[in-house]
Amino acid sequence: MHPALAARRRRIVALRQRIVAATLATFVLAWGAVLWDGSMGETTTTAQATTTTTTEQSTTTTEEPATTDDDSSTLSTGQS
Repeated sequence: MHPALAARRRRIVALRQRIVAATLATFVLAWGAVLWDGSMGETTTTAQATTTTTTEQSTTTTEEPATTDDDSSTLSTGQS
C-alpha cells in the first residue's frame, strides 16, 4: 500500500506545481501586456482643464431724426 500512496503523493505534488506555474505565467503575461501596451481605457493625452470666459458686449442704440413728411407714415410693401 505504500507504493500506491507514494504515487498518489507524486501526482498531487506535480499537479500543484503545474497550477502554481500556470498561475505565475498568467500573472507575468498579464503584467507584461500592461507594461507593453498600457492599461485598458487609458488615454495618452493629458487631461485639460476647461475654462469658460464671458465677454461683455455693449449695445449702442442710435436714434434716427424724425421726419415730418406725411409720406413716411405710409408703409408700402411693394405689392399692389
